[in-house]
Amino acid sequence: MNNNIPQFELNNVYYYSDEKILLLRIFEKIHMAKVWFINLNMERIIDINGITNNPVQDISIPISLLGGEKG
Repeated sequence: MNNNIPQFELNNVYYYSDEKILLLRIFEKIHMAKVWFINLNMERIIDINGITNNPVQDISIPISLLGGEKG
């Protein structure tokens, strides 16, 4: 196993930014994970480096304010 990949347990609750997620599967070779966003009621594939044990409350700036395209 690659030591650069954070160690998480499947079917445990973690956070992606400030959203609660349930970790469903880890794709180690591509550093991605399949998760269920608990409050949003949807499944997504995300970068595992964004998964944390506690919510992240950092203030961020939308990319559109920096001249990026709106999503």
